[in-house]
Amino acid sequence: MRKQNVILAARSQNLLSELATELSATGIDVQTIVIDLLNDSSHTELFNEVEKRGLSVNILINNAGMGNYGKFYKLPLEDHLITMRLNNEVMVRMAHEFIIRNKGKEHRCYLLNTASTASYQPVPKMTIYAATKAFMLFFSQGIRFELRKSNISVSALCPGPTESQFFEPAKMDEIWHKNKKYMMTAESVARIAFDGTLKRKAVIIPGFFNKLGAFAAKLTPQTLATQASGMLFKG
Repeated sequence: MRKQNVILAARSQNLLSELATELSATGIDVQTIVIDLLNDSSHTELFNEVEKRGLSVNILINNAGMGNYGKFYKLPLEDHLITMRLNNEVMVRMAHEFIIRNKGKEHRCYLLNTASTASYQPVPKMTIYAATKAFMLFFSQGIRFELRKSNISVSALCPGPTESQFFEPAKMDEIWHKNKKYMMTAESVARIAFDGTLKRKAVIIPGFFNKLGAFAAKLTPQTLATQASGMLFKG
């Protein structure tokens, strides 16, 4: 265990408190900040609060995200727009704020943007989600190159389906139960992600089969890759 102190930010005070209690038991310092990242000024408010507490952030785990499951035209447009805003706009705002506050400092800083193996091909019934994750993968690779001579290292995390609370809000309980035995645990994904970030890897894909799937998607004609992902997420 690396014993890194953490600052947790989310909308739910109850969930933050539960997680903070769990993490504090390991001997690290845990700070919590209740904030709605969908608010336009949340990125500056969050970093201002961190500085107000006399703290600094040298590793940003940029992990805001959500997904909606179902045919695009059958889901409310507003749901799609919120997903796009959280998965992309919020992540870009956070990355920008982190970079301008840390670029040029003497110590090394790390930015980890969460994408997905869904970044590598269209995913029917999760079309918007996959598209937002493809954006995050290319965004991460672009700014990584721009910052290659700076003190900031940028990585993209591309996990496959993972045991987490993602599936219930996305209304994917049936798929979760059907594929649970093939999923990695959130703890194992997080461990690999953190180690890869500190090693300054460009793209981190946890798990052999997830790596294999991402590689296969690159080599497979897009039509076939779309059909394969559509079968996987058909419910």
